[in-house]
This record gives sequence, structure tokens and C-alpha cells, in this order.
Amino acid sequence: MPVNLRIRSYKTIAIIFIASLLINVLAIKSTYSQQNCPKVQTSIQSIDETGVKGLSGTSIDTLRDSPFKNYVTILSQQVSAKIDEIAQCQGDLKSSPEVKLFFVYRPLVTYTGAPIVGPFNLEPTQSSGTRHLDSPWVKLTFSRSPTIVVRAVFLWNERQFLLDQALMSGIRGSPTNPLVPIDDGIFRQFIQDYTDSVLLAPSSEARPAAEASISKRLPPDILWLFRYASGQRGPFYTWLDPALNSAVTRGASGYTDLTKALVDQFFTSETTEIRYESVLDLKDLFTLDRYRINQLR
Repeated sequence: MPVNLRIRSYKTIAIIFIASLLINVLAIKSTYSQQNCPKVQTSIQSIDETGVKGLSGTSIDTLRDSPFKNYVTILSQQVSAKIDEIAQCQGDLKSSPEVKLFFVYRPLVTYTGAPIVGPFNLEPTQSSGTRHLDSPWVKLTFSRSPTIVVRAVFLWNERQFLLDQALMSGIRGSPTNPLVPIDDGIFRQFIQDYTDSVLLAPSSEARPAAEASISKRLPPDILWLFRYASGQRGPFYTWLDPALNSAVTRGASGYTDLTKALVDQFFTSETTEIRYESVLDLKDLFTLDRYRINQLR
């Protein structure tokens, strides 16, 4: 074999050997890094403000099957995946990422004798570089130094479902944040007022004026519910629970997807403060038709 070919052959073998050695070293380093990577410690707590058994607990498995359980499952998995992507065992983490997620089920009405629930907010953090998301659907804080810390409150709020639908349908109203449950006695007064003013209007010609008048007295979320629950046979109040359940069930997927879009934006954005007040503010972030309910039935 010519000398030049022999030298080239030796060089090729040497290059292959060195490349193989580097690959093995990197593989060992990767395996070691994975073995010593801090695991994400995720704490999940669902808080039931309705008193319905099976909607609260510290484990998803303890929740009864419902749109709420699906919501908790999807969003907790999404946050965990986002934190896994951020951590990636870069070696600069001093301890395991700490993730605490609260899922709050907030009803439309609180009954006589039960306290009216107050706002559920996150405690402010003092870490440098902390980022915040404040919205009616989810509140999030994230900080990375000296360790990754995530706090989130997800609000499954029946009044928020209704307010979102009201605003998307064209009903005007200033968002009220936070939307707390309505006392049962006040809710009954709303029902009576709507029945007397609108459903028992003296004529069909008088009804538009009655609608316009009562829209100034009722919260927009309640007005939307009453409008779409009316027109059925039988006492009006008997249709409110089925109408509410239908609205929440049909809007659940959109409500969940809307919240997912907010979480995605939060973790991909470098903005330190993100704030939304109304579903109409999200039209550039989320396709509202995926959430909009045109008919309850």
C-alpha cells in the first residue's frame, strides 16, 4: 500500500476513535446528569367552594369524573411539562423545582348560612426576576433564582363562564374581578325581578323596554343566564339549574383551552407582568368562537 494511503488510513482510524470516545463521554455525562437532575415536586390541591362531595382533594385520582376533573388533569400536566422544559438539568439548579397548583371550584350561588367566599389570590414573592400573570381564569407567578418556584391558582368559576358568554354575545358590562358567588337571597330577588319585569310584561311590545330596563339592574352574567333559560314551559326558576349546567358543560372545553393559551403565553413570554380583565381582551391570543355558546340547547 502506498505510504500516503497508509497515512490517510491511520488518520481516518484516529478520527473515528476520537469521535467514538467523545460520544461515549457525552453519553456518560448525560446519563449522570439525568440521574442527578432535581425532579419537579408538584403539589396539587383542588378547593371546592360548593360543598359538593368529590370536587376537592390533594390528588386528581380522588376527584369524581366531571369536566372539572378533566380541567385539573389537563392544566396540571401542561404546567408540569413546561417546568420540565425549563429545568432540563442545566446544572444551575440549587434544588428541585417547587410547583404548587391550586384549583378552585367557585359556584354561581352560595346558599343561606354559608359565608360568601372572598378572593383567592397568590402571595407576592420577593425574588428578583419574578414574573406574574393576573387574569380572571388563572393567576401565576414564576421565579428562577435561586431555584425554580411556580405558584398558580386556577379558577373554575361558574360566574366567569356566564360573564364570558355575556360579553361575547354583546351584552355590555364592566368586568367584576373577582366574581364571587351570589348570596341565595339576592339571587332569588334577581329571579323575581326578571319574572315580574320581563316574563310577565303586559305585551310583547312592552318586553324590549323591560329588557332594556332590567339590563341596568342585573349583573351581565345573570342577565345572560336568564335570557337563555327563559322561553321554556313551567316555572322559570326550575330551568335555571339545567341552563347553568348546560352552559358550563358546553363551555368547559373552551374554558380549558382558553386557560391553556394563557399558560402557554406566560411561559414563552419574557414580559414580567401580564394582565387581562375581560375575555374580549384575548381575541388576539385565542379564537373566541372555540368558547362561544350560541344556544344552550
